[in-house]
Amino acid sequence: MKAIIYLPCLLCALLLTACSVEKRLESARHDLLEEYRAIPDWQKLPVKSLSWQQALIMLEKNLELQRAQLNILEARQQRDRVYRDFIPMVDIGHYYNTALLRGNDNTPSSSSFDVNILFSIPALTQLPIDHYTRSLALFKAEKDLELKRRELTAKLWKLFREHNLKRRRYAVEDTSPEIRQADRQLKAEERELEQRDSTRELCALLNDYSARWQPMADTLPEISWQEYRKLATVPDELTQTMMALTLESARLQKLGTGLQYLPDIHVNFYSPTLFSSSGGTTEGFFSGGQDVRMNLNIYQELDTRMETWSQWAMAKENYKLVQQELTHQMHEYRHKMQLLLDSWKTYDRWKRSTISYMQFRRTQGECEPEAITELHNEEIALQKEILEQEQKNIERECALIQEYGLPDNKKSSEK
Repeated sequence: MKAIIYLPCLLCALLLTACSVEKRLESARHDLLEEYRAIPDWQKLPVKSLSWQQALIMLEKNLELQRAQLNILEARQQRDRVYRDFIPMVDIGHYYNTALLRGNDNTPSSSSFDVNILFSIPALTQLPIDHYTRSLALFKAEKDLELKRRELTAKLWKLFREHNLKRRRYAVEDTSPEIRQADRQLKAEERELEQRDSTRELCALLNDYSARWQPMADTLPEISWQEYRKLATVPDELTQTMMALTLESARLQKLGTGLQYLPDIHVNFYSPTLFSSSGGTTEGFFSGGQDVRMNLNIYQELDTRMETWSQWAMAKENYKLVQQELTHQMHEYRHKMQLLLDSWKTYDRWKRSTISYMQFRRTQGECEPEAITELHNEEIALQKEILEQEQKNIERECALIQEYGLPDNKKSSEK
């Protein structure tokens, strides 16, 4: 009678696993197609202004940032798994035996139910290094998140700055006498396509396609090369930490290789059967717990082929090389940072002098039509040159923001 009950359950379980690959993929494809058709027309999206602070809040939805946060969660779970190995495992089993075709077999049917607990202690010699390695991986994942946030903030800054430069460039071009009336329509179409691309890039960065976001460049904080000059005396703390992580990883590789000379020790404890019922007989704690067992395994592999020693020697040399590489990086870092600040300082002086010259020329009070036209053309040429140089300086700004963040958020700038 019991066999008649078990067989239908087994058949139902098999039927539930018999899924068609084609049907599952077709269903997923259909759902994706419906989602695609639900995407609104770009031109019908509302146009909304976006301040810098709002953009920073929305930046947290960026897909790359979410992936970095997921990496932290995964690294934390891997670290905690070291402790979870000490949690005892519980086994629950139901065993049933009967003859399907009786014939001459008069063996009676049997049924048993067992509950057991297994305590397992992982390799004691590897436990400290495993915990430290996974903790180091978690720490690195957290710092990678900070680096990714700096990188995305620099990209966001670039979009805001370039949006402002485009509007200023359009205003200068509209006042230029070199553009013919017939070319203005073509220019307007090119500008529309350019603005659409930059707006789409902003939506992709923020992972928000609910509107055509228009950056408000006037909400950007003021920054200057003098502020970063105070910060650039040493590498940023985050950069220093990442360098230290590289060095520590090399040291850990050397330490892990050396620990292979220690024996592996495994300990398993088997508790008495908590409960066992078979043929109407109950056992387990009720029987005095005579089945308590312990396994202790100590295993040591002798390095007869000198492979472990070779790995340790290579790890030792690699650690020395990593130290030299980091020293080289610090020299290169200092040189590049100095060039970056000097070039920004040169640009800042040139811009100030150019603007002063333009203001001086405006005060000369030209009266002749040819002189006025010449002054106007000269001013337009200077404005275009200023915009061109400012476009190049955006790269310097983004490089410093990615390295040190915004000065408004740095404690050193508040002192």
